[in-house]
Amino acid sequence: MASIIRVKRSTGTTAPATLNFGELGLTVGVGTHGNKGGRLFAGDNGSNPQEVGGRYFTDLLSIAPGLVAGQVNPTTAANGFVPIVDQTGRVDQWNVDNLRLDGNKLSSTDANGDILLDPAGSGEINVPDDTFFSFGTDKDSKLEYDENGTDKLLVSGAAWQFNCGVGITGGSVIDNIAISTNTISSRSGDVLYIDPFPDGLSSEGLLIVKGSLQVDGTTTTVNSTNATLNDPVMHLGDVTSARTVMLDVAVGVSTITLDSVVGINTGDLLQVAGLPNSGLTTVTSLNLSTNVVTYTGLSTTGISTESQVTITHAFDTNTDRGISFSYNTGSGSANNKKGFFGYVDEGSSNSLSNAPDRSWTYIPDATITANSASGIRGFLDIKGLYFQSSDYASGGNGIMYFDSTGRSIVSAGTTAGITTSNFVLTTDASGVPKWTNTLDGGIF
Repeated sequence: MASIIRVKRSTGTTAPATLNFGELGLTVGVGTHGNKGGRLFAGDNGSNPQEVGGRYFTDLLSIAPGLVAGQVNPTTAANGFVPIVDQTGRVDQWNVDNLRLDGNKLSSTDANGDILLDPAGSGEINVPDDTFFSFGTDKDSKLEYDENGTDKLLVSGAAWQFNCGVGITGGSVIDNIAISTNTISSRSGDVLYIDPFPDGLSSEGLLIVKGSLQVDGTTTTVNSTNATLNDPVMHLGDVTSARTVMLDVAVGVSTITLDSVVGINTGDLLQVAGLPNSGLTTVTSLNLSTNVVTYTGLSTTGISTESQVTITHAFDTNTDRGISFSYNTGSGSANNKKGFFGYVDEGSSNSLSNAPDRSWTYIPDATITANSASGIRGFLDIKGLYFQSSDYASGGNGIMYFDSTGRSIVSAGTTAGITTSNFVLTTDASGVPKWTNTLDGGIF
């Protein structure tokens, strides 16, 4: 019969205390990382047992190559196992701490845990050119640096919403609206709308402007039916205005391009840092087609685009100042009228009136040409009329009459007295006032 050779053995999980040199020892108790079960020992030359194998170790290597997901140690799941890459050098899943790499997916196994990408130091997280960085299961929104196309970072897909402040430098374009430094402009056409209530009717909503408001341009139209003004004194014909620089001005030049030269005349003053004479110089000529203004002297420093130039008008434009208004006297455009009341710069220019320059007038049917009003003067409806102190008799009881120019004059009062009479004011049979040197006592 065959011989049986047995080695030292134990059903427990404790290593043998000693083993002779080359002697074997085996434990068959369930092995774990913390005990000595499932091990094979061999004694060294100092009679010390050394681990040389056993089922504990073979179970760790029992999983087929390339498999990790769903695999467990065949003996004791808590012992874990050692993944073995397949012939392509891959495993089907990899877990590091709370991160899981599975297929093309990097996820967290920590519920509600964040995933932090930290390159450390000055390193960067880089997305290659012309590669989409998408959001949503269906890739609803995307980012792409379009190297081969626009050479810009493109956003496509679903609309973006910012629930916090957004700071943008270098200018930006939103649809057809451009924002650069402190300027909002239109990139389509020459009309820019500010609508406080776009979901309602076109005239609904309220737009509030905090601070002073300056309107540059040639025409300002107010289409509201009611307008109020808190200013107790309304000023017309300001002697100063502002213009915007449209092209950079170099050092040592005598021209500047503005957004508009309407209303500017030779002799007017220009003021902005960089102009000669400490930033204040005089207009010598201007080009209405190019909006180029030539001034006295040469620029001392550069003047950047969008700088504001103050214009002080020093030229007599010979224009009126006042308020014009429109109304209708009947149906049809032929009955449209325009009225005017205000200051007339050149009163003698109207053949229908002998009033001097800088008079106040009212014209119900006016013709306004180049800011000058003309036409037949209208009626004045008042309760009383007062003259300033130098234009009426201080003693009172004077009589108002007209001179040869149509001007009303007040004669001396009765308190002055007279020594003789040239004419007497009376009435004819129709009650019309007449001057006469005859007193008719009547028939008796």
